[in-house]
Amino acid sequence: MDILTLATSVVPDRSAGFTVTVIVAGLGIVLATLAVLILVFKVFGNIVSKSQNKAKEKAKKEQLEKMQNAAANPAPVSKKPASQLEQSGISGEVIAAISAAIYATEGEGAVIRCVTPIKKQSPVSVRNPWANAAIIENTRPF
Repeated sequence: MDILTLATSVVPDRSAGFTVTVIVAGLGIVLATLAVLILVFKVFGNIVSKSQNKAKEKAKKEQLEKMQNAAANPAPVSKKPASQLEQSGISGEVIAAISAAIYATEGEGAVIRCVTPIKKQSPVSVRNPWANAAIIENTRPF
């Protein structure tokens, strides 16, 4: 006799029918819970995507209003002639290419106020922040 029978006088049911019932009930409960979780996450995803779409539509409307205001009130044109821009180290072809790229991405409402060259940074200063943290951690004194 085992300890459960001696302590409680209850004989466990070890029949095949009872075992199958327990297994089917367990799987049913697990699958039903999984279905409920899937449903909850789908509903939550739909709610979040709808709110994001509303925010995107609002941002598009604001941007459209800004573009219409910018088109109605054009910004002043740069008073520097092209020759002064070329004297600052930027060739006319580069200025034309930059202007064409801005026009292609921004449309007619875009205004180019100035073209400023940037200095190329060394690859060490542009390193990933995690890589910088690893270098600092591994090279600090003990």
